[in-house]
Order: sequence, then structure tokens, then C-alpha cells
Amino acid sequence: MMSDAAAQSTPAKKPGSTGSLREQMWRYRHFYLFISPFFFLFAVFGLYPLLFSLYLSLVQWDGLTSPKWVGLQNFTTLLRDEQFYRAIWNTILIGVYHFPPMFILAFVFAVILNQQWVKLRAFWRAAVFMPAITPMVVIAFVFFILFSTETGLVNYLYTGALGLLGIEAAGVPWLQNGTWAKITVSILLVWRWTGYNMVIMLAGMQGIPGDMYEAATIDGASRWQQMRYLTIPMMKPTFIFITIMSLIGTVYMFDEVFVLTNGGPGDATTNFGLFLFQQSFQDFRFGYASAAAYSVALVVFVMSLVIFRVGKKGE
Repeated sequence: MMSDAAAQSTPAKKPGSTGSLREQMWRYRHFYLFISPFFFLFAVFGLYPLLFSLYLSLVQWDGLTSPKWVGLQNFTTLLRDEQFYRAIWNTILIGVYHFPPMFILAFVFAVILNQQWVKLRAFWRAAVFMPAITPMVVIAFVFFILFSTETGLVNYLYTGALGLLGIEAAGVPWLQNGTWAKITVSILLVWRWTGYNMVIMLAGMQGIPGDMYEAATIDGASRWQQMRYLTIPMMKPTFIFITIMSLIGTVYMFDEVFVLTNGGPGDATTNFGLFLFQQSFQDFRFGYASAAAYSVALVVFVMSLVIFRVGKKGE
């Protein structure tokens, strides 16, 4: 009788119940063990640097002496730093110069190399993508040869073409003038990243069901109408992704500027990525550099949300 009463008083498990959280974790411990390396590496190389840089933004530290707590002083100093504002302005100009042509060229190449009638499509795709995986030192050497003011191939062709027309002109100071140096960096960026974005757009185009194009053809839609009312609207998520990734890449770009111009002439091409490098690894102001990194990261995050919202609007 007592055993029956005890059995009645003990709550029965529901048919779909699998036990407590601790029991479930112990039951699937082997699976957690298999995925644990990712979380360990993320904690060591991702989460810890992120939190440590947040701490550094509130101190003064040169990497050798003990950190000195300053609170928000690094952020207030940043608001009065003209060098910081010049770096941001240079970053904006380089982005404005290179993103529209890069985006348009990537889309044009993607449309062309997505056509069935194009021969050797794999070869041409690889050729256009090749600059994205070319070492930056090689790229800088080639661009020095092309855009040198005295002996560059571009100026040679430019002055030679004008000479055939009877016009004498000096070579363009590609790397000696601030504005032209920004344009040169932008040309490099267009050349290097067009193929990378073309591959992403190709993936987006090939993800559009072919039945939709067949239905549009049956309904009498022309190639241009299919492009305007079908391809471009269906590619909006891809366009949003490329825009956000290009925004992040432009803000934190370092290799191209450092190797080609080192921020010169003067500080005409010093973008935000190079500014961070100078503040941290040349001036050893790690706290100040962390404050700048967090401030700009917040702006980039807000701009990314705006781009995402604007891109999603009207779907």
C-alpha cells in the first residue's frame, strides 16, 4: 500500500521529457566535446581581445608600463583630434571614389559570365577573380611601375596620346598629389576587389530559380525587363551584403594604403585603418587607438543597420 502511495505521489515524466538540462548535457557530452575547440579558439582569439580592447579604451598604456586609468579621457581627446577627422575624411573619399565603379563592374561581369553562350566561362571567372588573391606586395610593385610620374606606363601613354594630337602635357602626379593619390588607391581597390564581388553576385544570380525566367519569357518579358523586374529585385540581399562588407573593408583597409603610399603624400591617403596602426604600433598609444576603434565600430554598426533597413524596405 505504501509503495502504491509513493508511486502515486511521484510525478510521472511526460512522454516527450528528456530530463533536466544537466542530464541532457551529460547525455550529449561527446557532441559538446567535438564542438568545444571552436568555442575555445573564439574565446581566446575573439572574445578576450574584444573585451581587453574595451578595457584599454579606458586607460593609457604604451605596452610596457602599467596601464593608467583615465576613464573617458581617450574619447574626449578623440573628439578634438584633427588627425582623426582627416583620416575619417580620407576614408570617406576613397570609399566614394572606388565603391560605385567596383560595384557596377562586378555586376556587369557577373551578368556576362553567367550567360550560357560565353565560352571558357571558368577561365574568365578565374581571371577576373585573380587580383583578389594576388599578394599585395606584387600589386604595389606593379602599380608603382604603372603610375610613376616620370617613368610610369600610364603617363607614357597619356602624354604620348596627347603628343599625337599636337598637345604637350606633363605627366599626372599620381602618387605625389593628394587628390591623385586617393584616386590611385581607388583604382587599385577597383582592380583588386571587382572579381571578389563578382563571384558573390554570380552566386546570387545562380540562386534565382530558372523557372522564374521561363515564366517571364512566356509572359513576353524582354531581357532588359527580366533584368529590371526580376534579377535586380531578387539580388537585393546580395547587394546589401556586398555594400556592408565593402563599408567594413573600406573603413579598416590597411594593406593597400600602407604598401602603395604609406599614407602619403603627407597624410593625404591616411585612412582610418592606417591611423589605428600609427597610433598603436608607431606611437604606442594603445588606449587611444582602442577608443578610436570602438567609436568608429559603433558608427559602422549603425550604418550597417541603416543599410540593411533601407535595403529591406519595400520587399
